[in-house]
Amino acid sequence: MRHLIRPAAFLLVAFACLALPAAARAQSNAPRPAAVQTTAPTGFWATADHDGVIQIAPCGQDLCGQIVGMVLGQQDPTPKDWAGASQCHLTILQAAPQVDADGQVSWTGSIVNPRNGSTYNIILRVNGQRQLLLRGYVGLPIFGETQTWSPYNGNLAENCRLEQPVG
Repeated sequence: MRHLIRPAAFLLVAFACLALPAAARAQSNAPRPAAVQTTAPTGFWATADHDGVIQIAPCGQDLCGQIVGMVLGQQDPTPKDWAGASQCHLTILQAAPQVDADGQVSWTGSIVNPRNGSTYNIILRVNGQRQLLLRGYVGLPIFGETQTWSPYNGNLAENCRLEQPVG
């Protein structure tokens, strides 16, 4: 998989993190809502580059996402992660529900680049067209990039192998 998430800009991140108001830091430690009425980003999603499929499903009160499909040639071996384990069924995403001041629900958490282990913050939302908007960032969301993932309804092999681009 070429790019699950592109690296975010590092400009002023250290300064911005230090300048983050105490209220914003306290909000991140606030209790999670018990029951949130929203469209959770669960299901199978084709990545923005259409070279992989991620399944997002409940794991406790949060959501977890794992790689369930990768576009590979017939002779290509299943890629290994940064620690040498198979990327097939590797959990790369974790997110929890957050409600903003307007009552809008998003899912915030982290995503791991399976090739090198780099971790990025994420915000997930499902738009009106049932597309997943994944904003990856370092420090503050303003320093990030949003990708659009599409629902995936195709077939998946147990070994995560997809022989043609998805979507």
